[in-house]
Amino acid sequence: MKKLYTLFYFLVFLSLSIAQQASDYFPAQTGFEWKFKIVPLDSLNNLVPSWAEFRIDSFATIGNYEGKTANIVTTKTGPLQTIFSQPYTDSLFYYTEGTDGFEFFSISNIESFLQELDSSGFDPNFSFLAFFKSLQNWYPVYKFSSNINSEYTLLAKDTTISTYNIRVQLTGTRLQDETIQTVLGNLNCKKFLTQLKFFTFLGPFPLELFSTKDYLWIAPGNWIVQDIIPSQTIDLTLLGIAPFTILGREIKLTDELVSVQDEKGIPTSAFLEQNYPNPFNPSTKISWQLPVSSNVTLKIYNVLGNEVDLLVNEYQSAGNYDFTWNAVNLPSGIYFCRLQAGSFVQTRKMILLK
Repeated sequence: MKKLYTLFYFLVFLSLSIAQQASDYFPAQTGFEWKFKIVPLDSLNNLVPSWAEFRIDSFATIGNYEGKTANIVTTKTGPLQTIFSQPYTDSLFYYTEGTDGFEFFSISNIESFLQELDSSGFDPNFSFLAFFKSLQNWYPVYKFSSNINSEYTLLAKDTTISTYNIRVQLTGTRLQDETIQTVLGNLNCKKFLTQLKFFTFLGPFPLELFSTKDYLWIAPGNWIVQDIIPSQTIDLTLLGIAPFTILGREIKLTDELVSVQDEKGIPTSAFLEQNYPNPFNPSTKISWQLPVSSNVTLKIYNVLGNEVDLLVNEYQSAGNYDFTWNAVNLPSGIYFCRLQAGSFVQTRKMILLK
C-alpha cells in the first residue's frame, strides 16, 4: 500500500510539472491568429470605447532570432475598417525553455519617441536611444513555476541622466491563477504582472520614482489572451518635472473582426496586401483585390532586381484573390512581390527565413 501511495504522489507531481512547461502555453502550429480589441483607459481607468482600435497577431514562423530558435509573431494595429488591408508592420519574438517563457525586449515601437527625447536637449551628454538599445535582449518574463506573488528581477541597470543617478529595473511576478471569460469560452490562465521601475538615489539608498504595470493572462495553447495596462499619473516634481498621466489600455480577444472579414464584397480600390506569414518558411499567402477587371501579373524579384518567379499572368475579373507561393528551392533572404493590374502597380517586401 505504501508503494501505491508513493507512486500516486509521484504521478501527481509529474503531471503538475508537465502542466507547467512553458511550451504548453504557446500555440503548437504556425498560422495561429489572435484578434484583439484595444480600448484605451482614461486617467481614472474608465474605458473609452470611441478610441478603440484592433490588432491582429499572427504566428508566422519559427526561426533563428538573436541566437535563439524563436516563435516569430507578426502584428498590425488599426481601425476596424482597414485592419485587414493593412500590412503587418512589426514582429514579436518568444521562445520557451523548461518552465520559462522568454520574450525579446525591443525598442522598435518606441524608437521615434526616444529620438525625440534625445533631440529635446534634456541632457546633451546622454542618449536615451543608446541606453534603451543596450537593454534589448531575451528575458524570462513568464516564469510558470515561480512562487505566487514572488517578484523576480529580469534586468537592472544604472546610469546618470543630467545630474541624477538613475536605476532602471524590469521585474516580473506570477500572480494567482485566474479563469477569465473570453470569446473562446472560459480559459484557465496563468496571470503575470510585469513592472518597469525607475529609481533615483538618496545617498546609497534607491528611491522609486515611478513604475509602470502590465497585467497579462496566458492560456494553454493560446499564449497571451488578455493584457491590461492601467493608467498612471507620474509625479516627478523631485526632478523638477510637472506631474503627467500615462493613459492605459485594455487588450482583449474579440470576435468583432470575424463579421468584418466575412463581409468582403467587390473592392472599391486595387490593393496588394502584405504576404502572410512574413517572415515565412517556405510558403506564404499573397492576397490582392481588384475593383475592375484587368490583365494581372504577379511576379517575385530578388534584392538584385532579378525576376525569380512568375505567379500570375492572366485576365482577372473584379474581386479578391490569393496565391500561396512556395519558395522551397530559394535561399533565405529578402524578396519583392510586384502586382501589376492595368496601370496599377504595387510592391511588397517579403522575408524568407529558413
